[in-house]
Amino acid sequence: MPAVAVAGQRPRTIGVPRVLSSVAAVVTVGVFPVFLVGGLGVQLQQNLGFGAALLGVAAAGFFGVASASSRAMGWLVERIGARLGMRLGALGSALCLFGLAAAPNAPWLLGLLWVAGLPNSLAQPASNLLIAQGIPADRRGMGFGVKQSSIPAATLLAGVAVPAVALTIGWRWVFVIAGLVGLVAAVAVPRLPEAERSTASRTESSGRNAGRSALLLLAISGGLGSAAANALGAFVTTTAVEVGFSPSAAGLVLSLGSASGLTIRLCAGVLADRKNPNLVRVITAMLLIGSIGFGLMAVDSPVVFLIGVSVGFGAGWAWPGLLNFAVAKIAPDRVASATSFTQTGIYLGGSLGPLLFGVFAEHAGLAGAWLAAGISAIIAGILLLFVRR
Repeated sequence: MPAVAVAGQRPRTIGVPRVLSSVAAVVTVGVFPVFLVGGLGVQLQQNLGFGAALLGVAAAGFFGVASASSRAMGWLVERIGARLGMRLGALGSALCLFGLAAAPNAPWLLGLLWVAGLPNSLAQPASNLLIAQGIPADRRGMGFGVKQSSIPAATLLAGVAVPAVALTIGWRWVFVIAGLVGLVAAVAVPRLPEAERSTASRTESSGRNAGRSALLLLAISGGLGSAAANALGAFVTTTAVEVGFSPSAAGLVLSLGSASGLTIRLCAGVLADRKNPNLVRVITAMLLIGSIGFGLMAVDSPVVFLIGVSVGFGAGWAWPGLLNFAVAKIAPDRVASATSFTQTGIYLGGSLGPLLFGVFAEHAGLAGAWLAAGISAIIAGILLLFVRR
């Protein structure tokens, strides 16, 4: 049986691995639509006939819809429970992936990718709540690290899918396989007594204003950081081809960066449990280091670009797990609601980031767009300096 947690008490550890594996699967499937489209950007643009700007609009719509619905989804999860929320999220994402596999043209792809933002915005707070209910307090940093590592895992798989599937049997099969994974993830969500319905709705009013200013700053900074980071999943392969990599090698470049981000997210979560650092200061350092990686990606050199991708993924996009962990500490009795609040800012940044990046790329080139992403990460890190411990 999985672990059960009550606010202020240590949960009974009776199935942490299954909780973590389910969270990882559901979150990965939730972001598959946008990052598979980004990873397969070269093939999709050639086959369906659209440019970098439309690719940016597609990614922006996914995160824009998720941002607009995030607060409502957090409210819903607090009432239907983490388990049902995760199941519905995974099922919805699977249906969208099957729809993307059948895309006959660019408008179809665009519209369905936007719709896919809805189940993702449901799965995120549901997964956060399941971690708070099913993982012991002294291991939640690792729990959130595993959860957020699912996002670079999705980009890693998207990169591998280019040479392994898209360039062999066709890009449509990539979405079909991902959809089947989504169906399995929906069925495999574990049953926890506390995950059937959250108790947060009964205690939320007592702590509604606690940490609101900190949450607001985290949401704004997270949005700016996300604006820079989400361009990685959408435009790394396109930039890699421009600086000299083949389409097949460009997919592997994306996988390399994703592996870097995945590893750092896991390590950061484990260290947060062991060292109990000032999480906000650690996130600040990651954003500032990540900005250097974005700057290196603007250099027209394959070697420098590879270094920039590793630093960008490894620091500039490795902080979301720590941010969710920090929010869970601020509002332990309303994790789904509080994380959906900060997630609204992150989604908004994730929406505007790829859109603006695409516009920059069309007018100032990809190098100018990556420099703009670095500036956004720097501003995000500076704002976090105003968050109290």
